[in-house]
Amino acid sequence: MLGAPLSRDVTSGTLESGRAPRIGVLYPSGWGNLGDEAILQATFGSIRNRWPDAAVRAFTLHPARTAANHGVEAEPLTGVTRPLFGAPLGDGPFVVRAARAVAWKARNVPLMGGMMTRASNLFAALVFEAISIRKARNWLRSADLLLASGGGQLDDVWGGAWGQPYALARWAWLSRRAGVPFAFLSVGYGSASSWLSRRFLRYAVSRASYCSVRDTGSREMTRALGVKRDLPVVPDLAFSLADPTRLPSRRSGRDVGISPMIYLRPGSWPIENESGYGRLVQLWTDLVTATVAGGERVHLFVSNPSDMRAVDDIWTKLRDDVRTSCTIERADDPRELLDLFRNLDVIVSSRLHGVLLAIVAGRPVVALAHERKVAAVMQDAGVSEFCADLTTATTQQVSDLLGSLTQQLESCSQRLHSYVERASDEVRAQDDLMPRLLRPRR
Repeated sequence: MLGAPLSRDVTSGTLESGRAPRIGVLYPSGWGNLGDEAILQATFGSIRNRWPDAAVRAFTLHPARTAANHGVEAEPLTGVTRPLFGAPLGDGPFVVRAARAVAWKARNVPLMGGMMTRASNLFAALVFEAISIRKARNWLRSADLLLASGGGQLDDVWGGAWGQPYALARWAWLSRRAGVPFAFLSVGYGSASSWLSRRFLRYAVSRASYCSVRDTGSREMTRALGVKRDLPVVPDLAFSLADPTRLPSRRSGRDVGISPMIYLRPGSWPIENESGYGRLVQLWTDLVTATVAGGERVHLFVSNPSDMRAVDDIWTKLRDDVRTSCTIERADDPRELLDLFRNLDVIVSSRLHGVLLAIVAGRPVVALAHERKVAAVMQDAGVSEFCADLTTATTQQVSDLLGSLTQQLESCSQRLHSYVERASDEVRAQDDLMPRLLRPRR
């Protein structure tokens, strides 16, 4: 719950008369994940509601998409590119292009070819990061606040230590040198598999002016890094997107939304397991078949565009008679996904924001959790009895959970509405802290 005071190094203050604040938002996203987009919508919406003329700049992994989707200025999060983590940086200056050209010509030379390729990649990373740091320092000179806003930012799964952990530590160091307050808002903890990742994350959180986490598990694991500060628990920022209006009237019969994902799919996930992914595809295929056999209508959807690969893998395995009772739904925006949810009776999902946005929409959901964070949001919402472990779940187990949930849809929906109301109130209360976080101006 919200309630812990701001860290002592936060100074309340206001901007000089007539000038809108300049606020930066850090987020490791930009590739279309609708949960990430929902958090950014909530963040930018909160800033604009308070300061309509605020100059907002985002630092993400796909600045062009972020700028187009949210109407903000955007730049790469860092100049470092790692496997499964990094922003498009282009060809770079002449020295980078020249080094790559030399490495390309030497690519077939034994031993030297590999060494030249690695050396040119390292050189490019150093040049791109030097450019990125210079731009960041220039922007920070006139900035008033920097936010690492929501999402599972305390994590090194995507990119290792030199991915998000380094990005956060780097921005924490730069903002501190520039005298710009740096705050974490409702962030989640995923994993920190190396000593260096933990060191980077501990530095970033410890140097922040304020840090809240989205669940108690994230607080415990952040403290285990050696962080010694208040870490209030404030729900995921996407709860501020809740719509208090009543759900539309339902047609006869039930509509079931099922959202598979590419967890473990070779070439698509940091941890690859072909047989494990094959088992999951069969699980979802059998679940769709059993649900249709029970007389329900099935709507396959995703909250991350990459999961359409899993939908395609499942669709090819479905019998023709099953497909006639199924649709594939596409949502390109969090609001579209919420609208879809409001026209479903019950949802089965695995990704965090596939589950969380279903809860925001007040729709009962069966969560097939592949990570702690998914089980945590079900626990916080008071519906943990409808959560199963994705890696061990059987078709019968999921079908039983789905059957049990459909027998108590109304009561479960009412529980979710009560929880969402409380959670959105807490997120909005945290928003009220932003004026106090701004760098005071004389």
